[in-house]
Amino acid sequence: MAATDAETVARRYIQAVGAHDEEPLDDLLDVALVAEFAGTTLDKDGWRAALHRLLPALVRNEIREVFSDGDRACVVYDFVTDTAAGAVRCVELLTVRDGRIAHIELLLDRVAFAPVNEELAQRASR
Repeated sequence: MAATDAETVARRYIQAVGAHDEEPLDDLLDVALVAEFAGTTLDKDGWRAALHRLLPALVRNEIREVFSDGDRACVVYDFVTDTAAGAVRCVELLTVRDGRIAHIELLLDRVAFAPVNEELAQRASR
């Protein structure tokens, strides 16, 4: 596999986030990134800010499956936290263009993820 194919880029992205390594994200995310989650659309800076906000609760990402076809990849992973939520199963549908992620659609169970947001809010108020 080439280092710029959809599956390789998708794995590198999920692994970098799981390792709290934000530096590679600049190269992995396209400048014109569009990220969608729960009816919200974010640009690259908004997505990076959202990821950064979650890192204090994230222990690691455990990739379960990666499927790819052409410029599209689907990553199924557990977002493992140190909160009451524990591990939350997530799915990211990614479109890769010229070795960078141009589009992200994140799917997860918002009820299962709620304890993560609650814990982060509590930590921020301390």
